[in-house]
Parts: sequence; structure tokens; C-alpha cells
Amino acid sequence: MTKGQKLVELLDATPVKPQAALWVHSPDNDRWKLWIVPDRSMRNKRAFYQIVAETIGASEYLTGLDASSTEFVHEEHPAIQSMRKTIRVSGTSEIHFSANMLNGYYLPESIVLRMDGAKQSPAAA
Repeated sequence: MTKGQKLVELLDATPVKPQAALWVHSPDNDRWKLWIVPDRSMRNKRAFYQIVAETIGASEYLTGLDASSTEFVHEEHPAIQSMRKTIRVSGTSEIHFSANMLNGYYLPESIVLRMDGAKQSPAAA
């Protein structure tokens, strides 16, 4: 299990309750970010990052990972909406994608850890 998968599973027990999570690579700075789409009730970014930081800090397994490695992403994001139409991952997994244009949004490389269609918003259906 990767650190990203472990973080997603640990966040299930918090108000964040990730609906979707994927590692996204930015070739501009050669850095990976863990995009997390939180539960609809979690709209406060400050609270989101505080919970993520506390969850990481409380787990020895997540050493080396920090809240700056994550990004709060809204469920309305065009890439998320597009992925939800074709991918269903309720637990955690690793589905690799590269060079994809999703609803007009280019993702050079990504690894989907979770894409829970069950929590899909009506607009994304």
C-alpha cells in the first residue's frame, strides 16, 4: 500500500471522507500532488488542510508526506467529472493514466487511488 492510499484510508475516519483521490504529476516542476475531493460537507479549505496535516502527523507510516503534497479539489473539476463517468473505485487502487484530455483539462500523468461514483453529484451524472 502506498502512502497516498494509506492517507486516503485514514481520512475516511475524518470529516474529509475522500470521494476521489489521485496522484497528479506536474511536468513543470516535476512534482506529484495528491488531489483529494472531500465529502460535500467539507467546504472549508483551511479545515481540510488542518485535518490532513493532523492525520499525517499522527501516523508513523506517513513519514515524509506532508499537507503541501495534497490539494483540495472540488467535485465539479472537469477532470473529476470526466473520470467519474468511466471509473469506479470505492476502496483504494492504482489506475495509471497518461496524456489524457478530460473535459478540456489536460492531465499529463495521474494515478487514480479512488473515484467513488456512489457519491457523484447530480451535475456529474
